Amino acid sequence: MKKQIVLIIILFFTAFAQAQEVFVNADFVSSYIWRGIDSGNASVQPSLSLQWKGLTAYVWGSTEFRNQNNEIDLSLEYEYKNLTLYANNCFIQTEDEPFKYFNYNPHTTGHTFEIGAGYRLSEKFPLSVNWYTTFGGNDYRENGKRAWSSYCELSYPFSVKEVELSIEAGFTPWESFYSDKFNVVNIGLSATKEIKITSGFSLPVFGKLIANPYTEQAYFVFGITL
Repeated sequence: MKKQIVLIIILFFTAFAQAQEVFVNADFVSSYIWRGIDSGNASVQPSLSLQWKGLTAYVWGSTEFRNQNNEIDLSLEYEYKNLTLYANNCFIQTEDEPFKYFNYNPHTTGHTFEIGAGYRLSEKFPLSVNWYTTFGGNDYRENGKRAWSSYCELSYPFSVKEVELSIEAGFTPWESFYSDKFNVVNIGLSATKEIKITSGFSLPVFGKLIANPYTEQAYFVFGITL
């Protein structure tokens, strides 16, 4: 298994060695909230993406400033017109659970594997619907059966003057990692604005107000993108 995963990682990057575009950036966030779930304190979240036609391969990570909690995601996306397909491998390592990266035992690994699909209705009405389902890795219910943790999100972007805004709402359809049954787990409003520093440099900043009706928690996240 280890040799197969190493081979996949090598092919993952070799296949896009001649990518049309390469992007490197990083977000600095006041807290890490993911799909309505508190996933960490203030963090730096770098990313590297390679694009070739409609296909994007990227690595995304999150590391807390105070604690030794880390996340590394390997992802593939394919976009065709208004349809986007996703394949994600998420690895989480915390101080309490120091998982080893090359441990792929389903019940003891820090990995989860997810597939998804998203569809944007149109340019005039850019409502997007995205569905994600975990099919492998450490994703089990208390009874030992695979949870097939799934999350569906609707989002709608718009702008007010020079501020880019987006509203979103997400739910889980059944008992899983997100909830003990069907529940709305994420409602959010985000705003992004570029602050002009010099004539040739602008700094994107963003804020996001998030509520999780299931856990009855609310969050406000501030971030800077470099």
